[in-house]
Amino acid sequence: MRKILILIIALIAGVAFLTYLYFSKLSNENNAKDLALQSATNNAAIIFAFQNDKSFYQIIESQGLLQQVLGTQKTWFLRHLRDKIINNNALNSFIADEKIYISILPDEQKELNFLITTQILADRDFKQFNQELKKETNLTAIKKDVYKINFNDSLSIFIGVQNQVLTASTSLKLIDDAAVRLSENPFTDYINKNNLLNKNVLAHLYINFNHAPQALKNIISGNLNGEISFLNKQNSFASLTYNFSKEQILFSGTTEFVATDNYLKIFENDVPQAISITNLLPNNTANYSLFSYSDYKLWNKKLNNWQSLIEETKKIEGTINSVKNNYRVDLKSIFLPYVKNQFISFQLSTTEKLGAITLSNGEKVKQLLLDVSADYSDEIKIFKSPNILYSFFGEPFKKFERPYYTIIDNNLVFANNASTVQSFLNSYKNNKLLIQQADYQDALNQLSTTSNISYYINTKNSTDIFRRNINLNYYKHLRADSGLKGFDTFYYQMSSDKNKFITNTLLNKYLKSQIPDSLSAR
Repeated sequence: MRKILILIIALIAGVAFLTYLYFSKLSNENNAKDLALQSATNNAAIIFAFQNDKSFYQIIESQGLLQQVLGTQKTWFLRHLRDKIINNNALNSFIADEKIYISILPDEQKELNFLITTQILADRDFKQFNQELKKETNLTAIKKDVYKINFNDSLSIFIGVQNQVLTASTSLKLIDDAAVRLSENPFTDYINKNNLLNKNVLAHLYINFNHAPQALKNIISGNLNGEISFLNKQNSFASLTYNFSKEQILFSGTTEFVATDNYLKIFENDVPQAISITNLLPNNTANYSLFSYSDYKLWNKKLNNWQSLIEETKKIEGTINSVKNNYRVDLKSIFLPYVKNQFISFQLSTTEKLGAITLSNGEKVKQLLLDVSADYSDEIKIFKSPNILYSFFGEPFKKFERPYYTIIDNNLVFANNASTVQSFLNSYKNNKLLIQQADYQDALNQLSTTSNISYYINTKNSTDIFRRNINLNYYKHLRADSGLKGFDTFYYQMSSDKNKFITNTLLNKYLKSQIPDSLSAR
């Protein structure tokens, strides 16, 4: 009995020891992989992630659209790394089937650059990798854990290694920054929670909107304002999967808004709507921000809660009470019953900005607003009091303090200048509309017919806006035939799904149908 007891104790101890070894090894591997992810996420606005599998490179190589987005220099850099490391069986064996992260970050030249991060396999040593690398490249040590590879006279790459984490970039600053890992990083936590990268997913795109302003400052001359001002304080993340196509670049996934005082959280837990308000947009529309909800009265209550969170309630109540005292008009009795389910702010190629709201009874609203409006012409009026639209719709209409407006076909359309409203009316009445453009229709065909929030950019109509607001080197890439010139549409579409938004991100290139010569000759 005593021997049996000793054997049982020994067996239990052995099992416990083996269990400890297994889980400690697993924990070490996971911690190492977390370190690679922490290096990738540190200050990054965008991360492109994929599995280091040769089939991935073969598929991506056939996707010429991605190469156009990256540009010649970035594509050249990635091809050199692939040719020297991935296509080298000895070197690639150190990172086989590991996740590779490409982070987009501003470098010491204040340009957006790549930081590539991956994990050396747990049973391999960087010294061995170093030896193999020396056989293939001109490798020199810069300082501890940092090396330089001279591929040729015009291209040098820095390699960093620390705790089995391998980093590569043309920027020494990004290599140094990657070695400083944050113990708490919400972006890392978000990616771990949403990590769907597997053999069935070609690639993943992660976006940290908290760092978007830092990245955009390197592209945009001046401050983040206008249609992209919402990115200034956008505490949110997105997790998107890449849908391979030779016709367009499409990512699908989810977007989450973290901060409770985020304006866009007002649209959570609402039913996505079929969109109709875009049918009135002029054919020279450069961009728009679109919002929809199922019921305005219910949505207005959420708006009031948001106004309370940002401490604007007194200001809003002051606007409404001022109108009531001065003109004996209760604005709530106008907007609450007659506003429908969507509104939009948009900008024309001429840089003029407008907004529009769908109404259930435009003629009724026109009559009710008479006492709070002054005539500019038979069709165009102007609000006598400021901040009316901001009070009832929030952030997108903040810049329309006392706009001119018209009501046509159950839509209230407004702008800060009467000439802009008149320009809209001319386009609308003459049927010169965006919805009739083939490239716009083609883009919509790639997206869901319902949504809650959408951001659209027409790259052709935005040419003058880009020229004024984007730094020269990025503008050249936008207008280059080998760059983004051929793309006509960017679209970021969100549809509420409880506390997340199902998201489609589209960069589209409309390919005109070619008419056969035999037909065109007839």
